[in-house]
Amino acid sequence: MTCPKINYMVLLTRIGVLGLAIAAYFCFPGVQEFATEGITYLKHRNFGGLRQFILSYGLWAPVTSIALMTLQSIVPLVPGLIITISNAWIFGWKYGALYSWFGALLGAALDFGIARWYGRPVVERFISAKFLNFTDRFFKRHGIFAVFITRLVPLIPFKVISYGAGLTQLTLYEFAAATAIGQTPAIILYSILGQNLSHSVKSVVMITSLLVLAGLVVYYYRSTIERYFTSYNDK
Repeated sequence: MTCPKINYMVLLTRIGVLGLAIAAYFCFPGVQEFATEGITYLKHRNFGGLRQFILSYGLWAPVTSIALMTLQSIVPLVPGLIITISNAWIFGWKYGALYSWFGALLGAALDFGIARWYGRPVVERFISAKFLNFTDRFFKRHGIFAVFITRLVPLIPFKVISYGAGLTQLTLYEFAAATAIGQTPAIILYSILGQNLSHSVKSVVMITSLLVLAGLVVYYYRSTIERYFTSYNDK
């Protein structure tokens, strides 16, 4: 039995990227302050504080919003929905939806990349083995379609699916395409809601229920949809 050949250049690159990220966090106070303060507002669902935090960056507020959405993707138990609603409240639903969509896509790709580069032992520091075992079975059964369905239904945490997908044979392109399409309806609907934040409680329940229903319909007809796309790609 032969040992697998180690690509030392790839290994050094991965270690180097991880080292740069750690150094940036601990050596540059601005990075640490941004991450700590932003995540604190998100954890406490502090819409007002988050709004002031993002606007405090002036012309860089859109970039701040995207960076915060990307950052929250790797932090357990921090909901991205809070940023989506806040973005619409700050920038209007059209630009807010755009910033949220782009940030969510970057965050998902980041989670996918962490899982693909560093493997399951590292991912289990962010996501429990119980959830990863569930995603293993789900992806094994449905493949790329699993990404699309779970993006459509906002009750399923993005992080779990993104990390789980990185441990499968899905390519980054397939994962990004399914994520980009699947997350669009929820982000648009919640962004429209975000412009009227004071009326959000009943609306959140209604929109979430509609998205769950849409997810169930798509799941029910998944075989028909898969056959359609397969025949379309074969043309």
